[in-house]
Amino acid sequence: MLNELSTLPSRLPPILTNQGAVSIERIQSHHAEPLHKAGVDAAPSVHPWLGKTLCPVSLRNAHHTIKQLEHSRQLGFGITYLLMYQGRCLGMGLINYIHPIHQCANLGYWMHPSARGQGLAKALCNRLITLAFEQMSLIRLELYIESDNDASIHLAHKLNAVKEGLCRKRVFGRDALLYAITR
Repeated sequence: MLNELSTLPSRLPPILTNQGAVSIERIQSHHAEPLHKAGVDAAPSVHPWLGKTLCPVSLRNAHHTIKQLEHSRQLGFGITYLLMYQGRCLGMGLINYIHPIHQCANLGYWMHPSARGQGLAKALCNRLITLAFEQMSLIRLELYIESDNDASIHLAHKLNAVKEGLCRKRVFGRDALLYAITR
């Protein structure tokens, strides 16, 4: 049985880098400004894959996104964490569309352009996978990736996700590859 999402930690173990520790913090209202600033920079590459809601480009939309994500957590639908370094948002990771009966969910993320290629996405996803399997009692995480998103496909392989097939019209009416990580 799934744990209540309210019992999950507000911080996950940090990612240690040569520049210092990058914290992984559950999204909260005080993150609106850094989320919006990161969203402005990341939007051109993130919006085609995840849409505008999870990568807001205005402060007003950032506040709205945070409220929606908090409501989703309260309903047991999903949990979202931000990568934070010196007050800057470097990216987002989330476990959502949680199915309590089948014990599965989606794993998603996006990274600020300046944070890409440093192993942060892999480290973030690994922290979320550990959270999902060890604390949330999930047995399966799914990643839906469009076939031309080479960076996400590469990361799926690094996470030992198994490509299971093609889901037609799955992401904004476009086809997506289905990768899965199981416990």
